[in-house]
Amino acid sequence: MESFITYIKYCVGVLFFKIMGWSCDLLPKDAGNKFVLIGFPHNTNMDAPLGIAFSFYNKTKTNPMLKKEWFFWPMTILFNAIGAVKIDRSSSKNVVNQIAAGFSNCDHFIPVIFPEGTRSEVYRIKTGFWNIAKQGNVPVVMLFKNETEKRIMILGWMNLTDSIKDDLLTIQGIYQKEGYEIFR
Repeated sequence: MESFITYIKYCVGVLFFKIMGWSCDLLPKDAGNKFVLIGFPHNTNMDAPLGIAFSFYNKTKTNPMLKKEWFFWPMTILFNAIGAVKIDRSSSKNVVNQIAAGFSNCDHFIPVIFPEGTRSEVYRIKTGFWNIAKQGNVPVVMLFKNETEKRIMILGWMNLTDSIKDDLLTIQGIYQKEGYEIFR
């Protein structure tokens, strides 16, 4: 039954991308079932449906991090079904530790994070994704929403070093090759 549901979700993802005129890369299988998926840019509310279709198309369950204000009835039903993680940004509840703990509590955990943290232009990305991946001892997979080509691209994945500065420069270089400036 589960494979039938996965197939139906896959078909929904394929149909969504065809209707929207978008295409989508597959996640790298060698990254495993536990990693932090980061995405750039985050500039529209359409990122949520694109992300859900991306997950369906890849026949996997991702765990998008959404602000708690989005969790209201009937949206809570949908967000719980897709594995969304509720984030309370109004208090210091140490979100990094909460999310990183998910890696030890689950066999399959892929938090989705847009490090810009907002849909408006930023000059410095948030580094929570790095801390989450480092604490969880998992790689970071880099997603790029290429709006010109209408394609969700996977730019690769990397294991982190002990230097956040070096890792951020490496990630920045990977996105720059696609013409996207993380640090504007």
